[in-house]
Amino acid sequence: MISHEGNLPFCFIFLIYHAVISNGASLQKKRRAISITAYMDKTYDIRKIGGDKITLLGLFVVSLLIARIIVVSKSAILLSEPITLTDTGLSVSMPQGNGWKSEKQWRFYENGFSLRSIFVLGSRNPTAVAHCRYTKAAETTDLQSLFELKAFDVKGEIVKVGQMYKDTLTFDWALIKNPKNALIFIFGTAKLSHNRRLNIEVKQTMNDPEMAEGVFKKIVTNLNFVENQLLVSGAADDIITKFPEQSEYTLRTNKML
Repeated sequence: MISHEGNLPFCFIFLIYHAVISNGASLQKKRRAISITAYMDKTYDIRKIGGDKITLLGLFVVSLLIARIIVVSKSAILLSEPITLTDTGLSVSMPQGNGWKSEKQWRFYENGFSLRSIFVLGSRNPTAVAHCRYTKAAETTDLQSLFELKAFDVKGEIVKVGQMYKDTLTFDWALIKNPKNALIFIFGTAKLSHNRRLNIEVKQTMNDPEMAEGVFKKIVTNLNFVENQLLVSGAADDIITKFPEQSEYTLRTNKML
């Protein structure tokens, strides 16, 4: 009969060795898993850092662009040569240069004639627009009601009003703000004879009332107006009355463009 008592220490040692080896393999797997996890976490961190850097770079570029727009817009406002509206005694110089582009031509618009300049810098869409309109007087003659109507049109509120004088004209104006879309709107109007008005508007979406007010005042300061006495006496008709067919044709043409 074979006895196994002498093999007990050997069996015991074998079992211990097996347990140690198994445990070691388990620990090695854990270390390997931890290493893979750490590597993945590190990769994730690198990607995250890379994404953050791209975001910061984008913000930096946008900030530079905005800064450039503000600097250019606050620089000297250059004007075009005077643009005359036939038979009215009116000539107006519009913003031109330093980001501004002027149409340099009066166009028929809503029972009157209009000049336009747009401010475009670093964007396809204009961030500011200036209009000068020679038009029939609106039915609303009360200035406060007229300003409130303009504020309602842009969903803004009147924050400032004032007056300017040029030649024989008195311009009453209002500064309107809509903080939701950073809109600044300045509307100024001067009463002319024979039921006409001269309106000057500046709209800007950079929330910079100083720039908008500067453009408005520059246009007013540099316009020229000499009252046509034939129009005042009724002995002659102005361009709105004189060329209705041409005006309507121009209007239709503009709508097609």
